[in-house]
Amino acid sequence: MAAHKVDYAEFAPRVVAALRDHFPQDTIAVREGYLGHVHVRAVSEQFDGLSEREKQALIWRLLERELGDEAQDVALAMAYGVDEL
Repeated sequence: MAAHKVDYAEFAPRVVAALRDHFPQDTIAVREGYLGHVHVRAVSEQFDGLSEREKQALIWRLLERELGDEAQDVALAMAYGVDEL
């Protein structure tokens, strides 16, 4: 499947909003990736003590729930616990 162009300026705020409900006081940062796809970094105490697999499952579950098929336009999601900083 060929990569498609994403309207980063429109999509990035929606990605942040999709995560903000679950992480209201935590750091969520986005950056533009290839063809406008979104790269996400989230730092939260909710990730403390979780394995990488558990952190990835949580963040992708939230993205897929809120964005549906558009979650595939997030190219990278990195989740960090505060205990990792």
